Amino acid sequence: MRYFKLPDLGEGLIEAEIVEWHVKAGDQVATDQLMLAVETAKAIVEIPSPQMGIIEHTFGEIGDTVHIGEPLVEYQGENDSVSVVGNLSAQPLADKAPETVVDRFSVGVKVSSIAAIQVSPSVRGLAGRLGVDVGQVKGTGEGGRISSDDIEKAARMNQRHGNSEKLTGVRKSMAKVMVKSHQQVVPVTLFADVPLAREPNDMTVTVAKAIAFACAKEPALNVWFDGDKLSRRLLNFVDLGIAVDTEQGLFVPVLRQVQERSEDDLKAGLAALKDAVITRNIPPAELTGATIILSNYGSLNPYCRYGTPIVVPPMVAIVGIGAIYSIKDGEKILPISLTFDHRCVTGGEASRFIGYIAEQLN
Repeated sequence: MRYFKLPDLGEGLIEAEIVEWHVKAGDQVATDQLMLAVETAKAIVEIPSPQMGIIEHTFGEIGDTVHIGEPLVEYQGENDSVSVVGNLSAQPLADKAPETVVDRFSVGVKVSSIAAIQVSPSVRGLAGRLGVDVGQVKGTGEGGRISSDDIEKAARMNQRHGNSEKLTGVRKSMAKVMVKSHQQVVPVTLFADVPLAREPNDMTVTVAKAIAFACAKEPALNVWFDGDKLSRRLLNFVDLGIAVDTEQGLFVPVLRQVQERSEDDLKAGLAALKDAVITRNIPPAELTGATIILSNYGSLNPYCRYGTPIVVPPMVAIVGIGAIYSIKDGEKILPISLTFDHRCVTGGEASRFIGYIAEQLN
């Protein structure tokens, strides 16, 4: 084959961002030799060559977003047939006119938005001369078309304040998830100050078990909700997403089957997940499929007690725990926040749920 295209990387993903090229034009490659690394929804994936040959051309620079079915590599001397490795679940993007750039993105497994940047070749040329990225400009013309005035205004802004920095990788993914949540969820947050019978060695794991207990007692919080069809799927297992803060951004690996596992087993599993996140070796599958999320923001700052964490569809709830503090008699208090999607969960269900968590901790 002459062209090798971005294959289906699984988990319903439709795009990837190039983070490193291992080959260049003129290189001889062997079958299964690694050619480039791409970043999908919070994971780095190495892509091998499907055949041996000489690289004629590589498509895309580091930081560029490539969609499934778009070319990555052209091989020298091959015929004009095109091919991809893997079973593509999405069709290649249609050819597009030079003046239109299409940006598709997905949150989870669904394409949530398609935005077209409309700009004429002459205005694009002006943008190039002035060092303006048209992808960072909001068009004020008819139908959102970018005008020369828009480009000049952006150039003046860059001159005064420096160029804006595009979000990439994990931060880009987080921004899209938050937009989806804002558009779809009707959030309400309850707060509770829970006396602790004892201060656990691992608060995250102890609260994880308490959440599993609460899910068994009040299953309305452990569901996947379809807001379009107004249907919910009650789940008989607890796959708990654990928010992990890193220098690259926020990751949410998933602890599976929390309701069946001991605290020691969960502690070991959580340590392994955090290590995989930090080293960027975590498989994409371990970042999807959570039924409810726990955010231990109190572990990051001793003054941080309460929050309004964000519910991520199709889940309907997220639990936040703040920093433990002491009251006058020395009793330890754990602040808990519970945000739930009021489209699907009632106030009574949420109140009982947070009560069951407290019951397990005091």
